[in-house]
Amino acid sequence: MSEEVDLRLERFPQKRLGVTLRVLTTDDVDAMFQLHRSPGVYEGLLTIPRKPDRAWSQECTEKLCESMTKGEGSLLLAEHDGEVVGSVGLGIKWKHGHGGLGYLLKESVRGKGIASCMLQMVLDHGFDDIGLNRIWADTFMDNEASRRLLIRNGFVHEGVKRQAYHKEDRYLDVDMWAMLVTDPRPWKEQQA
Repeated sequence: MSEEVDLRLERFPQKRLGVTLRVLTTDDVDAMFQLHRSPGVYEGLLTIPRKPDRAWSQECTEKLCESMTKGEGSLLLAEHDGEVVGSVGLGIKWKHGHGGLGYLLKESVRGKGIASCMLQMVLDHGFDDIGLNRIWADTFMDNEASRRLLIRNGFVHEGVKRQAYHKEDRYLDVDMWAMLVTDPRPWKEQQA
């Protein structure tokens, strides 16, 4: 991997407001399996089966670790009170200086600010440590929790991709969101 595609993962683990982000490893299959099976996760993601089994989570974990080795993206696990409660990652297109954001959180810890902490840490890392210009996210139109999370953390709604994805025998529209490196980061303003 050349220096221009360095994910700077040595900067982890990082901790903010009781949430620790650390790099996913191949030893995290059971944690990923529990995350994948958490209520509400299937509904918010495109690539996960309705009832993932451990073998699927193992394959997913191995692919994500391989992707990090190649510099194609990062996947970080969020720990709170000693338990893995979520994940956040970036799929990176180095040529264009942007990363696609993905995240999930166990149902039992939603509404406690953990998702915002995860996003803020990965956004700071993407912009400040690895030099991305743009970080984007697509959300299903009915995912109100993700919509509020992205707005609260400074993302701009860029529009709708009509019938962009196929899931459960139907085509789904998605909201497109993005943040630029030059956009305000609300959590930074609150710290000042």
